[in-house]
Amino acid sequence: MNPLQKYLDANQVTRYQIYKATGLAQTTLANAVKPEKPLAGQTVKVIKAVADTLGKTPGQVLDDLLALDANS
Repeated sequence: MNPLQKYLDANQVTRYQIYKATGLAQTTLANAVKPEKPLAGQTVKVIKAVADTLGKTPGQVLDDLLALDANS
């Protein structure tokens, strides 16, 4: 499973919620969670949208994603 999708699941947030909260295109979010998309391929735009939705900083989200990816 894609690291970003694992992170969203763990934080109980959906792509639709991110879209509604930030206006980031749903297709951008769908592409970001494709199984073949590595963590290194994520964009700042996506990380920032996730962070804004969760009330975290982009750095916190990235640190969480790196830890999650290292453990899988």
